[in-house]
Amino acid sequence: MPRLLEALAAFILIVITLPLTFAALLISSVFIGFPPFHLSRRIGRYGVEYTHLKIRSMKSGRETGRVFFEAHRINFWGRLLRRLHVDELPELFLILIGRMSFVGPRPLPASLLRDLDTSLRETVRPGWTGPAQLWLLRRGSLDKRLQIRLDSRYVARRSPCYDLKILLATFSGVFRSRAMNLDPIGSEDRKSFGADLEQDETSLPYKQEPRS
Repeated sequence: MPRLLEALAAFILIVITLPLTFAALLISSVFIGFPPFHLSRRIGRYGVEYTHLKIRSMKSGRETGRVFFEAHRINFWGRLLRRLHVDELPELFLILIGRMSFVGPRPLPASLLRDLDTSLRETVRPGWTGPAQLWLLRRGSLDKRLQIRLDSRYVARRSPCYDLKILLATFSGVFRSRAMNLDPIGSEDRKSFGADLEQDETSLPYKQEPRS
């Protein structure tokens, strides 16, 4: 999609969804935590980091970068925001300013891209939706290695017609999406990530307890 047309479409959607965004921000502030915005650093085009913006759907706590291991931080309202995908509405502002596109590779933190070849997916802007996001909608879980393959295949095949098909499939898929699979046991990717996380925690320097 041409950049000017993409920015115009993002602006129109921002105006249309503004009441829904305000409602989601209010729910997040009251039932999940303040501030209602969740900021994180993600990898964008050409490998440049940018500040990613979403509505907070998890309570405060240690962030692993993999929602599967953070199930204890998600309450009913957080699950609702995620199920309806309204937590992603602020990403429209990132599309407006050119950090993201409507269709492209799923934006990820640098820590999850370690030891993976991401050169191809970084030639385009990360997307609000894409083949990896569609897979997650339909299956409820996604391994990061499969995600990289889906993103790379998108870059190789991308065209205005292909982007339109993905957008249409996304809008229809949102209403038939499966709930996010938050069970950390279920794939080799999650098991290895969990093992690495546990090793990181046990390797932390010993912290002496303060004297009474």
